[in-house]
Amino acid sequence: QLGTNDADITLVNKHNYHYETTWLHEASAGTLHHDRCRYQIKDVINSSRVNFVQATVESIDKEAKKVVTSEGELSYDYLVVALGAVPETFGIAGLKEYAFSISNINSARQLREHIELQFATYNTDAEKRPERLTIVVGGAGFTGIEFLGELGNRVPELCKEYDIDQKDVRIICVEAAPTALPGFDPELIDYAMNYLQGKGVEFKIGTAIKECTPEGIIVGKDDDTEEIKAATVVWAAG
Repeated sequence: QLGTNDADITLVNKHNYHYETTWLHEASAGTLHHDRCRYQIKDVINSSRVNFVQATVESIDKEAKKVVTSEGELSYDYLVVALGAVPETFGIAGLKEYAFSISNINSARQLREHIELQFATYNTDAEKRPERLTIVVGGAGFTGIEFLGELGNRVPELCKEYDIDQKDVRIICVEAAPTALPGFDPELIDYAMNYLQGKGVEFKIGTAIKECTPEGIIVGKDDDTEEIKAATVVWAAG
């Protein structure tokens, strides 16, 4: 119904880049540089047809058909809301404060650097606390399993670089559901778990995280709980 140049299209985004969420597990583990997961918006859109505004959306007035941003107001006839997602913690205490997430470029970079710091400082720590080399991954869905696979490739490199015996590293996956990778064929689930166990991953299936603390996690129900001390807790379960 419109001519080629009759529509005014405006794209609002808080960053000047777009990123691939499906690659963030690699950036988080350190097997892929985070810059490989993103590209400049100006390189993707046709700037003669799309007006890009780098701003944060603050509110939407549907009655007045206006979007209020950190850079001012924008009016619209049609509005597409595609602001992304945030981790769902299901009300578990301490997750927002003490667990890492695989949700955006900055969180992936922070997680990668944190893991490397634990390995880099392990041998300089007089106590050589085992929790420094313990990584807990909450969730055995697609993201959690992919991240565990990347860790399986990354940990031997870190051990070699920082003179650490790989037997001192613990990678633990905790999943509340009765199976890993729900929805997948049982044979594929067994294959994935066996493969990851061969790389040193421990699974606690049918085990719920009750709380996340500065020292690690508490799993179990009611009075039957267990504390797992870990310097790195990654939430990948929603």
